[in-house]
Amino acid sequence: MKTLLRIAIALAMVLTMSSGAFAAPNPAAYEAKFVGLKETYNAGESIKLSVETKTAGQITDAKFLLKTIGGNDKDKITSVRTTHSKTKATYTTTGYLKPTSQGIYLLAYQATLKSLEGEKKIELIATLSIKDPNKITLNVTPNTIHVKKGKEVPILITYSSKSTPQFSYSTQVTELYTKRFGNENKKVILFKAEKAGKFTINITAKNKYDEVSEAVEIVVSD
Repeated sequence: MKTLLRIAIALAMVLTMSSGAFAAPNPAAYEAKFVGLKETYNAGESIKLSVETKTAGQITDAKFLLKTIGGNDKDKITSVRTTHSKTKATYTTTGYLKPTSQGIYLLAYQATLKSLEGEKKIELIATLSIKDPNKITLNVTPNTIHVKKGKEVPILITYSSKSTPQFSYSTQVTELYTKRFGNENKKVILFKAEKAGKFTINITAKNKYDEVSEAVEIVVSD
């Protein structure tokens, strides 16, 4: 009886191992992903594109496709190549993109996976936001002010640009200070409400690449 029990246990172990533990990888299965890709880059920056595909099958016809919204349609992905690591069972496809204009760049990776089961299409999508570092981003707080006559009102200007802008104002103000915090600059100006009425301060930032404006509405009461 004990002998029969040992044989039954041994058969069960053999069946378990043959059905799962030592099963060969499925060549029709895959896992693909972009590696090291950020969401935001600067115009003129060289971007390395990399996709890793883990599979026991064969990858062919790997390529990148590119479309832009507001960017430069002439920008291309160059130096595309695919390498294979047998030890890691991984295909790596790389390419390079150097966007020349601000905009949204829609990136697609496509490849064909071949196995004994046939062919399967692989596709990944990524969206890149390309910023022009010379463009000026400008934000003014608050945009609307209610104040009593004779009071002084501080206004915060937050801006960023690789090329330092010059500021001008449609109404007389006093610049208190400008400080840098991380990737942004913060400037505080002071408006003195000397008489009652409605006033608009147009704040303009300008460099040799860009010019932007924001308006502040001020209501001064007696």
